[in-house]
Amino acid sequence: MYINANSYKHLENDSKMIQAAIDEASLSGKSVLIPKYNERTGRDIWNIAETLYLHSESVILLQNCHLRLADGAVCHMFSNSNAKKPIALTEEGTQRNITIQGIGKALLDGGIHNGIYEDNGISRKVVKPSEHKAYENCMCYFQKVENLKIDNITVKDHRYWAIALFTTTYSRISNIHFISSSNVPNQDGIDLLKGCHDCIIENITGYTGDNMVALLATADDIYGDVVNNVREGDIYNITVRNIMAHSVGGCSIVRLLCHDGYKIYNIRIDNLIETSPWSEKDSNVAPNPDLNITTDSEGNIIRRHLTVGEEGYRCESAIIIGESYWYKNFKAQSGDMYGISVSNVMTHARYAIFLNNTVLDSSFENIRLFGNGYMAAYFGEGEMERLRFSNISYDKNARPHKDDEHIYIDWNKTRSDGLSCVYFNTTKVSDIEFDGIHCAEGISSVFGGNGNGTVTCSRIIKNGVPTLSCAKGITIDEKK
Repeated sequence: MYINANSYKHLENDSKMIQAAIDEASLSGKSVLIPKYNERTGRDIWNIAETLYLHSESVILLQNCHLRLADGAVCHMFSNSNAKKPIALTEEGTQRNITIQGIGKALLDGGIHNGIYEDNGISRKVVKPSEHKAYENCMCYFQKVENLKIDNITVKDHRYWAIALFTTTYSRISNIHFISSSNVPNQDGIDLLKGCHDCIIENITGYTGDNMVALLATADDIYGDVVNNVREGDIYNITVRNIMAHSVGGCSIVRLLCHDGYKIYNIRIDNLIETSPWSEKDSNVAPNPDLNITTDSEGNIIRRHLTVGEEGYRCESAIIIGESYWYKNFKAQSGDMYGISVSNVMTHARYAIFLNNTVLDSSFENIRLFGNGYMAAYFGEGEMERLRFSNISYDKNARPHKDDEHIYIDWNKTRSDGLSCVYFNTTKVSDIEFDGIHCAEGISSVFGGNGNGTVTCSRIIKNGVPTLSCAKGITIDEKK
């Protein structure tokens, strides 16, 4: 049994209609149906001007309906009723068994952006004064929820992060399709943030303006007070699988980041395919709106023209694990990122696997680069220990982009010179093993860069590559 949102067509707006149905259903245990047709307006659209707050055991059925954030509104589309309240910091504040289920084509639409952005400290260093914060623009925002399920929906042009989860556990986000025009900064798809554990993200398609899936835990102020202590904010026991997607903003498909004492561990990433088109006339990477949309001295947004979706725009990285920036107090320490398992990746990103700062006790297998996919593994500054790479291959016609030979990005200190399958940038390595690399033509060396330590390798098929290693300070021990 269900309660139809049209039962409240006498109320003043669509948000109040749906909220009344949600509140009534919480008393009876019924589901809430939001159908395609809105009887109050006589249109096939529902304009959401206020956050729809869900309770424990809320079940929302989106039947071929189009929900759109109202012009000028600053709110989430869906949230749990305890989110952002003091009770969400307590066990008593845990809400359970919340479901948002799409039936047919269910569309959540960001509509026209409301102009609320965040300062990223790089291109946008001044924010126009406002009582609102950028994280109020998340399409779905959940905190302290156990057994959350979001399934079978399409998300279009979300205004900030599309699905943001804090301290959410034993949950599943599945069968989500994204359509994003890269029209705003920080247009992440699915973010698992502080305190999330025992969650599955699966069957994700489409394209976002920023990272498709991100696991993030730092002391940055944008998160607010969502945990009582650092250990409550760790992210662990997460499966991310079956991702066929790309970032039209040139970011990563999957990103893992922790700093300020938080840890990320026991993460499984499997079956990732980059879907962006490519050609021999590619630009090096897509233009990132987070870096291209700037502010003037008064905080007004200066919008630069972005050629979105143009053929050949590739991601900067397929998977980023660990980064040396976006921390508040101090960078991640050795041991804060570990137990990462990555398998079955197909990409033409500049970097297939980007490692930085600290990664321990992790494995990477079946990494395939095609088109203008360039570097199989990039090791940035920091310490990397006990890592295993196996079965890295380039398609027969894979070639690095002409702009890949010398790369330097100032704000995150990424640097690579020459054309190598694997590169070290002032990296300290210990117990690193590569078993099986089938190189591409156009590569000048299998290993390059500089650092300190020893790398073991075996089954290296150079495919015309003249040099095994030009890396300085890194000993390459090739096992025959």
